[in-house]
Amino acid sequence: MMKIVITSINFNYKNGYDGDYTSVNLYFNSVGSTFNISGFIEVTNDEYASAAGDTSKLEDLVKKKVEANIKDTTATTTAG
Repeated sequence: MMKIVITSINFNYKNGYDGDYTSVNLYFNSVGSTFNISGFIEVTNDEYASAAGDTSKLEDLVKKKVEANIKDTTATTTAG
């Protein structure tokens, strides 16, 4: 069973530090599988706000984004 571990949360201020954050990078590592996945995914303010403070919700958000990226990469690779 693969488990996602969030290792860092970074807030992006693309419009400068005077305003609210514009997005969030969730850095992660995977453990417990025969392969490794690590890196970060960028989520919107709303996505982060709906999961903030709940580690399992943040991990699920990472899993969904990684799965979507894998499916998109696979579709692009097999279509060309």
